[in-house]
Parts: sequence; C-alpha cells; structure tokens
Amino acid sequence: NSDQKDNFIPKLVPVQLGVDNKVIWTNNDDTAHTVTPDVPYKDPYSGEFGSPGVVKPGTTYEFLFTADQKISYHCTPHPWMKGSLEITKQRF
Repeated sequence: NSDQKDNFIPKLVPVQLGVDNKVIWTNNDDTAHTVTPDVPYKDPYSGEFGSPGVVKPGTTYEFLFTADQKISYHCTPHPWMKGSLEITKQRF
C-alpha cells in the first residue's frame, strides 16, 4: 500500500566525496527492510552497493561511496519505499 507512512528518510541524500561519503542506514522500524539499488551499482573501491539481505530492526547497513554517482534504491519487500543518493565531488 503506497500510502503507508514508512519510507526512507530522507528520500534524497546529498553526499560529498571526502566529507560524508560513508552512508549509514539505520532501521528504526519494527520490520526488516532492504537497501536495494534500482540498477545494480559497483563502486570502484567498495564493491557492490546494496544490503546483503535484510536490515533487521535496530541494525544498520553502511556503504562507502568513492565515485560520483546518482543512485536510486528501494526496499525489496516494500517496493513503495524509495530513496536516492547524489554523490558529488567535494565543493571548496
């Protein structure tokens, strides 16, 4: 049901390389979720992006981004849950 309140918060995460490019998802819900890229993405340094299975309530998934990229992602069991990342070079 797409009108359920649970969602990725914030929906768009701006990320700057070398500043805040380690992103941590924390599951504050009472249901397990995934962080699944809409299109598979492999970071040159960190490897495949996406949680290896579900992120259980009270746990985290983290990923270090090392290249400019725009990524959209969703939760596999709850496909209406969507989010996106915009990774850019550090602005001086």
